[in-house]
Parts: sequence; structure tokens; C-alpha cells
Amino acid sequence: MSINVKYFFCNLIISALIGDKATTIKVFHVFESFGTQTQELKNSIIINFDSNGFVVDSTIYSHTLPLSEKYVYVSGPNEGLKLRRSYDEEMILSYRFENDKQGNRISTQLFGTGDSLYWRQYQKFDSNNKIVKRIRYNPIEAINPEMMRLEDDSKNMMWGEDYSYDSTRTVLRRKEVYKNYVLVITNFKIDQKETPKKVSQYFDPSVIFQTIFFHNDQGELIEEKSSGRLGQSLGSKIHKYDILGRRVSTTLYNEEGTVEKIYNTVYDDENFKTYDYYSDSNVKLNSVREVLLDNQGRKYVETILDGQDRVLEKNVYLYDNQGRVKEVKNYDMLRRGREGKSEIPIRVNTYEYD
Repeated sequence: MSINVKYFFCNLIISALIGDKATTIKVFHVFESFGTQTQELKNSIIINFDSNGFVVDSTIYSHTLPLSEKYVYVSGPNEGLKLRRSYDEEMILSYRFENDKQGNRISTQLFGTGDSLYWRQYQKFDSNNKIVKRIRYNPIEAINPEMMRLEDDSKNMMWGEDYSYDSTRTVLRRKEVYKNYVLVITNFKIDQKETPKKVSQYFDPSVIFQTIFFHNDQGELIEEKSSGRLGQSLGSKIHKYDILGRRVSTTLYNEEGTVEKIYNTVYDDENFKTYDYYSDSNVKLNSVREVLLDNQGRKYVETILDGQDRVLEKNVYLYDNQGRVKEVKNYDMLRRGREGKSEIPIRVNTYEYD
């Protein structure tokens, strides 16, 4: 089974802006045998929208069948073994979303086969609709009874914060509550100027990770700090922008604060192109992503090259007369094409809108 969830969700954003009631993305794997090109349906994604055009759920299905079930034997004039054209579907993953009135995604739940819950994720936004925190946890692992709130006023609360002082009023405790679960407890020491200073933090074992986001005065995201199970550091990201507010670099640091990867973006406005350069901690170029835009500023051709300028992969985006993505063709440029030079895609994503 071949599913790139991150790739699909990049396209979810494109579809969500259109505001359709539902969008279906079908993923065909293309192969060639004896000169005949065949497209075999492997996966599909069904995305549903609310009346405001916000995504409310997305479900990934597998259409992969055992070889013996892909062919049927027919009788009559065309007697023989024929490729089956109808496919059964099996639900693999289902994402369910909740958005606020501004369209910010404030909660996500991931379900697997049998409607089993894998994790829940919540996002907090400030008064300027800028994300300030993301936290993901597995309710099944929330086994510490002290981390549960049973008060009626918090059962239906998406998230909230409880503050309390000790008897000396020199220690402030903050509890972060998410749908009746206290996931994070932070203790602050109050100095003589009554300024709180963080001295300790406790994470419930159910927390998978949390990320804190920092913005500058222009509202640009400049830093992300992530921590994982029991609060251990997972590293951070630093972002920089040009005078037009476009992100030009991202530096990834590991849990020890050492540079791990560097992403730089160059904008060639004259030729309608952008270049993303991916380097390691030694500033050695690993890969390049080149994007050619069409005359409406939309992604048209995306090319992936290695550090020696060899083309590895190419994606071509096609749009319908309403400006919606209708097809994405993925080419493996290292594989020989038909008749030596002609290219055939290895995967085709088609978009259907209600």
C-alpha cells in the first residue's frame, strides 16, 4: 500500500478553499505491460465540507485486492480471463476536524479500522488568529486519575486553563484542560515583582507531543519549539522572511540544540519559479525542489532534483475551468519511459467535486 498522507493534505488545503460539499481524490498507480498502459486504482480520499466551506472530515480508503480477485472469467463471445474494473474499498484512516468561526482548525481526531481512535489533537489561536500551540495525545493512555477533571463545567470545554496558588502565594500552578483531560501542569515561582517564572512542568503520559509557536510583530511565524512524551525536547525550528513577508529559510535543530537541516527558498519572480534547497547540518545540498507557476500563480510543474542536479521526480498539476485541481501526474524520472524517451507517469491523482 502506498499512501503519502502529507502529500494529500497539501492538496486538501487547495480543495478546502473552493468550498465544495465533497471532494474525492482517486489515486491510480500506472504500469505498462506488453506496450499497454494500465491504471490501477489503489487508494482514494473522500473530503467533506460544511456550509462554510471548511473541511470537517477526510477518509482514506484502500482499493487494493488480492490478485485472484482482480480478474474474472467471462463466457460468451469474449470468453476468457478479464481484468476486473470494479473495486471494493477498505477504510484505512479517517480524520475528523472541528473549526472555529474564522475557519481555524481547532481539533483533529484520527480513527482507524473499526472506528478505533488513534489520537486527538488540539490547536490554540490568539486574538489575531495566529496559532500559538498544538498538542496531540492518546486518550487511551491517559491513565493517571489525577489528570482527570470530572466537574460538570469542564466536560464539554474544548480547552481551558485553571490557575491556583499555594498557601504562601509564591507558587502559581496552571493546569491545561482539554475535553476533561488535564494534560499539562506548569508550576511558576512568583518573584518580588510578582513576575511568574516557570520552574517545572508535568506532562500526562498520554501526550504524544506539543508544539509552541512564536510570532514577531508582523505576525510572521519565527520559531517553533516541540516537546514529546513526558516533556522531553524534540527540537525546534527557526524561520526567516524577506521584505515581502515570504519565508526564505527554515533551520531545524535537534533536541540538543544542534543544527540538523536547513531549508532555503529562492523566488524567481521574473520566470514564475521558486526553488527550495534542502541541506544537512554541514550545509551539504541534499535535494532541490523547483516549482514552476502558471500565469495565475498556481503550481504547474514541480521537479525534485538530487544534490548533483539529477532529476528524480516530477509532478504536473492540471486545473478545471473553475480553477480547481483536477489531476496530478507523478513521474519517476529515473525509470525509463515508453519508447526510450517518452515519459509515462507512475501515479495519477484525479479530483472529483460534488
